[in-house]
Amino acid sequence: MARVKIPIVNAELFRQIGCTVGEGPFWHKDRLYWVDIFERKLYSCSREAQDLRSLSVSSDLGAAAPWDEGFILGTKNGIETLSQGGASQLLSSSPALTPEFRFNDGKLDPAGRFWCGTTTYKFTVGAGALYRVERDGTISCVLEGITLSNGLDWDEQPGRFYFIDTMTQRVDVFDYDLASGQIANRRVAFEVPKEFGIPDGMACDKAGRLWVACWGGSHVIGFDPRSGRTVGRIRVPTQLTSSCWIGPDNRTLYITTARLNLSPEVLCREPLAGSVFQADLPGL
Repeated sequence: MARVKIPIVNAELFRQIGCTVGEGPFWHKDRLYWVDIFERKLYSCSREAQDLRSLSVSSDLGAAAPWDEGFILGTKNGIETLSQGGASQLLSSSPALTPEFRFNDGKLDPAGRFWCGTTTYKFTVGAGALYRVERDGTISCVLEGITLSNGLDWDEQPGRFYFIDTMTQRVDVFDYDLASGQIANRRVAFEVPKEFGIPDGMACDKAGRLWVACWGGSHVIGFDPRSGRTVGRIRVPTQLTSSCWIGPDNRTLYITTARLNLSPEVLCREPLAGSVFQADLPGL
C-alpha cells in the first residue's frame, strides 16, 4: 500500500524576539499575546507584528489569559490577576505552592473559565495537578498525578477536552460538560511518536484537528484525534517549538519558540530561536 503523504508547510517569522521560553500565545482585542516564562514577561504586539509591549511580573510566568479588565496568570506564586497597568494580586483561593513548584501552561475554556496546571522544576513524577478557575474566582483541582502539565484545548461541539502531560508522550481526551466545566472518562487519544519530539503546547482547529508543538522537533504536527493519524506538519526554523494558537481568521497558526539552554553554536545556526512564527494551516 502506498504511503500517504501529509501536507508540509514552512512557518514564517511573525515577530523576532529572543524569548528564553516563549509560551502560551493567545489573541485579545486584536493583539497577539504570549509569555516568556523565565524572563517573567507578558508580551503583546499588533496583528501586523508592530507596537511590541510587555508587562513584567514578580515570578516565573507559565500562562496568561484575558480576565475582567486585565489578565489572569499562572505563576510560581500561584494564580494571580494582573491589571493593564501591571499590578498583580494573588487570588485568595489560589493553591499554595512550595518553592519547587510553578504553574505552567493554561488557557480559557469555551465558557471563560481559566485552566492551568503545575509542575516542579525537576519534573517530579506525578507531583503536579490541573486546576480550574471559575469566573467568581473559585478554584478547583480537576486532575492530579501529573508530571508536566502542558497543552490543553477543547472541541466544544462533541464536548471533548484534550490534555497533554508531556512526560507521557501522548494526548489524552476527556468528556467535557460546557455548563459545569466537569471532565470525565479519561482515555488516550493518540501517542506522539518520540521521533517527532516532546509534546508541548497544543491548539484545536475548526475541523477538530489538534496541532501539537513538539519541543526539540523543529515543527508543529497536526493530528486527527479520532484516528491518531498525522494530518500535517509545519516546519519551524528552530528546534524548541513550545506552543501555538489559531488566529481570529481560523486559518493562521501562531507558534512560540524558545532558546533555553541552546549552545552558542546552535544559536548561530538558529538565530531566530525564541521568536514567534506564523503559518497557514494545511488542509483548511
